[in-house]
Amino acid sequence: MKKIILALFVIFLSQVAVAQTYKFKTTGFSVSEKTKKGWSEWTKTQPTELLINLDRDKNRFVVYSEIIQLYNIYKYEDRVETATGFSNKYYCVDNEGLDTVITVVTPKEKATLKQIYIANDEMMIQYDLIYLGENK
Repeated sequence: MKKIILALFVIFLSQVAVAQTYKFKTTGFSVSEKTKKGWSEWTKTQPTELLINLDRDKNRFVVYSEIIQLYNIYKYEDRVETATGFSNKYYCVDNEGLDTVITVVTPKEKATLKQIYIANDEMMIQYDLIYLGENK
């Protein structure tokens, strides 16, 4: 019996050790909307301070705005490297059931400064981010 309890305890600890939550703080945002002619120009960047968490254990993004935005991830795309930086793409469903694509862009020279794009068929929101770190 002690061996079973010990084995379950070790399995539990290994699951906890793998869980990762990445934390970001927004500094500004801009919006583009879908029109009959395509996407509108981006609005002028407005200052904002929100927290955004990427919880890989729960497969979700949470944007802590006035109305909490929850994006459940159903597909992770491999990291892509370009000449200027890296991007990670996540395919999600938001709390209203809309398919949403979230892309996190990281410049090579300033890895703590990032941008996140949250896009669905109607609009795109771009946030400027500061990477706050991760919890393991």
